[in-house]
Amino acid sequence: MLGGCAFRPICFWSRNRFDQQELRHGPWRVYLDAQQQHILNKGRYRHGREVGRWQYFSATGLPERTERFHRWPAGLITLTVYHPNGQVAKKGRARFQSTATLDRFFWFGEWRCYDATGRPLPSEYYRDGIRVGTPLTPIGR
Repeated sequence: MLGGCAFRPICFWSRNRFDQQELRHGPWRVYLDAQQQHILNKGRYRHGREVGRWQYFSATGLPERTERFHRWPAGLITLTVYHPNGQVAKKGRARFQSTATLDRFFWFGEWRCYDATGRPLPSEYYRDGIRVGTPLTPIGR
């Protein structure tokens, strides 16, 4: 059958699959309920690692945050965080660093902020996950 797939787990577009090493692989969705009516998050794994765009939702179905995992440089993530009404609250970048002894996730650089109606607010600045009061100076200065 070329147009479809008789056995859902072996189709390359099937959701919530595992690779041969039992790592999550391919499209993935998590639901709040057994009937799969209220989605909590959706995205894609590549051999156990999140890749591409991930979306997270509240129990009401409104967006909570969006994460975009960049291919290059490795570990760079662009985030958008939403207010409870679905309007954008913050946009910025984060980094995920993994070593043999430590996994570390932190915000950095400028984060653009917005009020609940969508109007811009003053930006926030982060260095290694800590909020600082002034724009960051370029490295090497």
